[in-house]
Amino acid sequence: MEYSTAAYARFYAKCGWRSFPVWAKEKRPMYAGWNRDATTDPDQIERYFRSSPNIGVVCGEAFDAWDIEVEHVERFAAWMEFNQYALPECPVATTGRGGLHILTAPTGTDHTRKLYLAGDHIGELKSRGGFILVAPSTTERQYQWLWRSWQFAVQPAPDWLLGLLERPATVTRHLKTRLASPDDVVAVLGRLAGSVQYAGEGSRNNYLYWAMRRAIEEGVPEKHAKRVLEVAAVESGLPRHEAMQTIESALEAESVAV
Repeated sequence: MEYSTAAYARFYAKCGWRSFPVWAKEKRPMYAGWNRDATTDPDQIERYFRSSPNIGVVCGEAFDAWDIEVEHVERFAAWMEFNQYALPECPVATTGRGGLHILTAPTGTDHTRKLYLAGDHIGELKSRGGFILVAPSTTERQYQWLWRSWQFAVQPAPDWLLGLLERPATVTRHLKTRLASPDDVVAVLGRLAGSVQYAGEGSRNNYLYWAMRRAIEEGVPEKHAKRVLEVAAVESGLPRHEAMQTIESALEAESVAV
């Protein structure tokens, strides 16, 4: 059974989410005063969404949205898996470009803040003064919920997610402390090599670049990291010369984020 755009907006209103109309196929609000005029009123919702535009919802009130860009979703997932991080029970959606929206309790942050992973910009936190599109909005593709906690309840963001708001300081490679023992090196490289080896087609270079950077950050000797990750990349399907180019690109970074 398909539901109208207005029906979706009415449901979001029951969750305390104020919504407003956005031009169809776009991310541009239909009215300049969207933050002021966003509403949970059923009658106003019917007027706003009679023509089935996209639905914008205000951030920073009922929730904050962690917006992971599509180019970094697989790297973000690999980082979570490597560190054994798990999201709390919270709404998660795919965006119109294939990125992720992770909704948590408001952080109290003003405006939009950049998110960083290993020093690289991977997305934004949308909080007070910001908004996101929600299903059934469509831009390049339709927004879809992957996970909907009961009545779209949100939980506080875990510390590891909050840590993405801070851009790490950097240190040059020769200052990095080495791992304590050969067993530590084997354990770290085993996990990283597994991430590279089983990466899907189209994401192998990103995984390999991330894994090489992470190996150096963890203190793995460069020669061991290059040898093991090259083998894993070739086994995943990357041509050897392409794998080596990606590894060298990761190593040529002037500094490594910690």
